[in-house]
Amino acid sequence: MNHLLEVKLQYNHGKRTGGAILVNLSKDREVTVAKIQQLQENLRAIVRNYESKQRYLKGYLIDVNYNDIIAKTKRISELLRPSGKQTNDIVVGARFSNATEGLENHIITYYVDKKTIDRTLEKLKETKRFLIEKLDGKANRENFNEEKEKKNDLTYKGYSSKSMIRNMIVDCSVVEFLSVPNVEAEEYRESFLLTFFQTENSLSDLLEKLGIDSYRYPYTFYGKDTISVNWDLYQVLHEKVPYMLSMISADLSRMTPETFSHPVRKVEGTFPKPANEPTIGVIDTLFEESVYFSEWVENKDYLDEYERIGDRKVSRDHGTEVTSIIVDGPGLNPWLDDGCGRFRVRHFGVCENRISVPRLVGKIKKIINENPDIHVWNLSLGTEDEVSKNFISYDGSVLDELQANKNIIFVVSGTNDNRLEKDRMLRVGSPADSLNAVVVNSIKRNGLPASYTRKGTVLSFFNKPDVSYYGGDYEEKERLRACSAEGIEEVYGTSFAAPWIARKLCFLIDVMGFPREVAKALLIDAAAGWEYKKSTYRLQSQMGYGIVPIRMSDILESENREIRFVLYGTASSYITSNYSIPIPRDADSKYPFVARATLCYFPPCFRVQGVDYTSRELSLKFGRVNKKGEIDDINENVQDEAGHAVDERQSRKEFRKWENTKFISRILKNNRPLNSYEERLWGISIVSKERLTTSMTKGLNFGVVITLREINGVNRLQDFITACTLRGWIVNEIKMENRLTLYHKNQEEITLE
Repeated sequence: MNHLLEVKLQYNHGKRTGGAILVNLSKDREVTVAKIQQLQENLRAIVRNYESKQRYLKGYLIDVNYNDIIAKTKRISELLRPSGKQTNDIVVGARFSNATEGLENHIITYYVDKKTIDRTLEKLKETKRFLIEKLDGKANRENFNEEKEKKNDLTYKGYSSKSMIRNMIVDCSVVEFLSVPNVEAEEYRESFLLTFFQTENSLSDLLEKLGIDSYRYPYTFYGKDTISVNWDLYQVLHEKVPYMLSMISADLSRMTPETFSHPVRKVEGTFPKPANEPTIGVIDTLFEESVYFSEWVENKDYLDEYERIGDRKVSRDHGTEVTSIIVDGPGLNPWLDDGCGRFRVRHFGVCENRISVPRLVGKIKKIINENPDIHVWNLSLGTEDEVSKNFISYDGSVLDELQANKNIIFVVSGTNDNRLEKDRMLRVGSPADSLNAVVVNSIKRNGLPASYTRKGTVLSFFNKPDVSYYGGDYEEKERLRACSAEGIEEVYGTSFAAPWIARKLCFLIDVMGFPREVAKALLIDAAAGWEYKKSTYRLQSQMGYGIVPIRMSDILESENREIRFVLYGTASSYITSNYSIPIPRDADSKYPFVARATLCYFPPCFRVQGVDYTSRELSLKFGRVNKKGEIDDINENVQDEAGHAVDERQSRKEFRKWENTKFISRILKNNRPLNSYEERLWGISIVSKERLTTSMTKGLNFGVVITLREINGVNRLQDFITACTLRGWIVNEIKMENRLTLYHKNQEEITLE
């Protein structure tokens, strides 16, 4: 077996280059006089709608219903543009239309003042006149092409601005209609979390203007734009200001696993004492301190005073069972021995069996801030309700915010479907929609999804769950063993798949010393392997990128015919690249390899942006450097190349645009080696793009795992190491035994005399 390599590349950083973008219609778009008239009437109707009601806003919230999934550069730029600003500056939300899955279109909400609406109506009027006078009432690709205008002898004399007319026509071509926002609750619930669009009014001021009596209608603030309300208050708010409600979600979080608890045996014998093992944080239900491994657990009952109800005995099974797997999973389930050893746990019991989402979130924030030494956190709690198609859950967004700002990673259970009758497969419950976390679904021993499996994707696009692991099932032969307050019991659920992944991540980060970006990429790459694009992707909504191998050696080592190495870097400019990776060639100066690569990063996210949730995009290209000096990407990614027109829907589907995990691979159908383009080398590039109209303020760390398989079975690892070393690069062979020894040496306490 070949060891994993850690290669420290020297990256080049470059700014974006290229000339002005031509403002033309897409080939399948046209704009007619009737379309302009429709948008004029839409705007007038919106104004009438607002003016007919009591006004609580200075401006107007307007939904722009696009006719496609729209890229940032294709959003409206002139329509609704305020004076001195860009239209992207006034975006306050984004969601998808209620179309069939895969056919959804963008609905983006803008907050516009009256002067801007008046100016837009004037612009529409002038644009309509231009269509009538210059284009016979209709603009299309043939008669509205900037490159052909000199031949067509089009003139803009008599119109206020050529750029305004052109931008207005292009904007109108991508808009279906304009409307007033109106998001409704799907069904009756005891309580909701309501998130409001951000305007000039604070939420507290708005509630005061509405005359909401907190005694009659109790509510609680969670952040500056979200409150928890009951059904009665929701109805009042929806009647008075339906256009101000941005998101509606349930606020009750319940641990989803209904664990099968059948006592197997009591624990007998002794258990070793902890030494200098790394610590994993567990946020769960309460922990039972009388269990055999209690010395390995630093227990903290994180309950408020009113949550402690007398001296009554409460259930501590679930939290204890989850922690038992982290501490002694292989001892309880020898067939799942991962080679990681045991781990200490800092256990935070935040509830008995259920807790409201806002209360849970408040506790999580405080716990994370008070325990900066812990890098890996296990969270096996979740809601029974499905996540929304149009926004990330409140708790999921808080996990993403914490992971974007702190050097931590959450492992979250994929939640269970425990219904007796299943008419369809449920989407995952929150916080399993956290994009930065590693979300884990459960499989049976045969590698198929468990019978209680729920599915992704998230926001109709993002690949959740991330991975799958063994979590047991109803059948007796499938169950796992865990320790509860009563002894060893048989259990099942995603709650018990997640802690196995927490163990592996902690081993990679705290023992092996990898950054969290590299550790996450290693897990996902090992789960995907060479089979993902051949078969596994068909079950990606249930299994993510695949099943993580049991043994850590299968993650940190590869076959003799493979070269597997990790890269780590920071994207601090538009492009971060290296075009001189010395992949070994054969006797004919060709590259006898197939390749795959996995990229992971933790982007900032903004819940108020709805479906446009991630604010930073890193696009990955890896492959041979061709004769033009460009990368011949193994995934044929051309979205950032000049002259290639790739729409947003295609970019998301084929190149996972905005996804914070990228997995690319090229599998050849024959064993022919690749030409080396006059003995050129290989290259990697990371292109960074911002979602909003903001400049890049700080770098974003990324981790990449690259695997090359020699098609003839030849071991070329040493050739690669030598070539990298000759270039002055540092190459480390990752040997588990050496890293383990180094870790224990570093953890030894030294007594100074």
